[in-house]
Amino acid sequence: MKILVCAGGTGGHIMPAVAIAHAIADALPEAKILFIGTDRGMEERIARREGLDFIAIKALGIKGKSLGNSLRAAAVNIRAFVTARKIVREFNPAWVIGCGGYITGMVVLAGFIHGCRCAIQEQNSVAGLTNRILSRIAHRIFLAFPDPEQTFAPHKSILAGNPVRKDILAAAKDTDRTNLLILGGSLGASSINRSCVDAMKILKDQGPVPEIVHQTGTADLTRVNRAYEEMGLAARVVDFIDDMSLAYAKSSLAVCRCGGLTLSELSRTALPAIMVPYPHATDNHQMKNALYVASKGGGWIIPDDHLTPERLALEIRIRLADRDGLLEASSNMASLGLGNGSERIAQEILSV
Repeated sequence: MKILVCAGGTGGHIMPAVAIAHAIADALPEAKILFIGTDRGMEERIARREGLDFIAIKALGIKGKSLGNSLRAAAVNIRAFVTARKIVREFNPAWVIGCGGYITGMVVLAGFIHGCRCAIQEQNSVAGLTNRILSRIAHRIFLAFPDPEQTFAPHKSILAGNPVRKDILAAAKDTDRTNLLILGGSLGASSINRSCVDAMKILKDQGPVPEIVHQTGTADLTRVNRAYEEMGLAARVVDFIDDMSLAYAKSSLAVCRCGGLTLSELSRTALPAIMVPYPHATDNHQMKNALYVASKGGGWIIPDDHLTPERLALEIRIRLADRDGLLEASSNMASLGLGNGSERIAQEILSV
């Protein structure tokens, strides 16, 4: 069986595609899998690292561009579509699975025209533009969050959860989870980094502070590390956490943004969170992701424009002091099943 997966742009699209590919390969070792991405992002590096065959196609986004740039992007994307048709024709997959990013539009459409079965995977509670368009031709639509407004056709939609990496799937829960995990983002989320450092000063003046693991992104690494050293706090400060499964397993509470993939990894590892949605996310989807998690008791929201050191320090102190409440939130986060997509999607693809 041949499967073509495609994704582009950000890790939030690329990593679910990789997770789906691995889940299919684990369930059907003889499957031949091809990953298509753009020539501008991190797709090739990640695909090669994960042992996946990869082909890059030059493609450009159109949304938000000037008329001139939109016309140039359209010309590039027409050529991308022609290239995608050639690849699909030669590879001849049974399924084409798109996980987001503008490249998926050309590739999934090429698969549809060639007569392949097509699927899309939506990571967030609000569908992206490409997936909304492709849903009209997709045979399966895999959702991470419920779709109460029926953006997608119910008879084609499956609430599967997000596909997450194999190391997250295998993460063992530590029996003594005590760390506070702060995810300032791989690219940096300055409002979280800044407020967390100042909140730790407040908490230190009030009593013991838990051991801290703080991912800052590159820009804030030096400043945040120096601040903790000056406070005399035990903190592991890094720009990027290589072993996220271990970080999740040893933590009892997270402070983070609210991308669909982050929340799905937290759900898979039963880690409740103080959620600070990124205020400029497309269609405010991070707030909607967070509202869903909070409504099920898996975490608590602080809007970015309300994120002060005092508010954050109070929230952290209340949650860590209430061990029973934290355990209940952990159970609630796990029960959401947001990170169960790998197995469910592979099962569905291979059963048809």
